[in-house]
Amino acid sequence: MKGLLIKDPTHWRDAWSAHIATHMAICDSTYNLLIFDERHSAEEITAQIAEAPEHVFQIIDLEEAAEHCCDFVSDAGRYYRRVRAGRPRTAG
Repeated sequence: MKGLLIKDPTHWRDAWSAHIATHMAICDSTYNLLIFDERHSAEEITAQIAEAPEHVFQIIDLEEAAEHCCDFVSDAGRYYRRVRAGRPRTAG
């Protein structure tokens, strides 16, 4: 799944989050991360925030993870980790 990581909250506009929320399926979130339904691609997400400067956000690959190996804990209490090149995805 894809996540939109807000790298610069000072320059991020709430209107961008609101626009995304009305046009895409956000399945989870936390303070600086929106987690999207599997059906959304990085290109679709980026198209929704075309006005946002590239240094303000980053699209990342995520997967659900166990607590001991997570990178993010969502507001709903679910655990996620970034999928990096060379690191295998967990089955399942």
